Amino acid sequence: MIEFVIIAAVILVLFSPVVMNTIGPFIVWKTQKIPVIVRFPAMESSDFIKSRNEEFLNYDLDLKKMKFDVLGSSLLEDLHTKSYFRLYWNPSIKLAAMVVTMTSKAKEITFLEFTQRYKDETVLNVNNSVQPEAYPKIAFKQMFRFPKIRSAELLLEYHSILKSKIKAKNDPVEFDLANGFFEVEKHIKREADALLEMGLVKNEIDENGKRSLTLKGAFIMTFRSVSPGKEIFGFLSKRQAMKLISNE
Repeated sequence: MIEFVIIAAVILVLFSPVVMNTIGPFIVWKTQKIPVIVRFPAMESSDFIKSRNEEFLNYDLDLKKMKFDVLGSSLLEDLHTKSYFRLYWNPSIKLAAMVVTMTSKAKEITFLEFTQRYKDETVLNVNNSVQPEAYPKIAFKQMFRFPKIRSAELLLEYHSILKSKIKAKNDPVEFDLANGFFEVEKHIKREADALLEMGLVKNEIDENGKRSLTLKGAFIMTFRSVSPGKEIFGFLSKRQAMKLISNE
């Protein structure tokens, strides 16, 4: 009984918000890296889709009904997670969509996102991920999160509303259909370079195509990823998104 109490006390101390926000950033600083050069290996479509969960399959079916074409499927793995991606394109409205499932020993998250790039090289992203973004605001990217919206059709409608409000004067650009995930790879590299300009990562890229965090970057990303920062930024991002949608 005493041993159980001691173990419980240690766990409580180590995983308390105070410890996670003071000691945690130093652990992240030493152990975590940000992807810069990413290559999405192609997976055979039928093998990929038959292993996905029900939510993923529903999004896939809905997107096809909404005239989105499948561009490719891929899987990325690291030590702790597996991430499954399927990329889509709607040529009539020049809009990309992606369904993602991220799995780890702790949980599984599936979400849908719509992304549009414009001639001025800005990006508008609308998604329904339950996980707030770990990255701080990036100048070229405007992202709006609606975690309670599980309808692909409604999420697309929200993207259309936001585009009319904040991107009405911007013309969308074509997707590189021949290379599919190459556009996503370029976007990841561009985000990583933005973090470099903000002083959150180091310049050197390792053999795995990743950059180490600076101590400043470790503190910012840890605070955005653990309590109470995760809840604070999650609430603020949801409120901002719904406020823009509501003010029609």
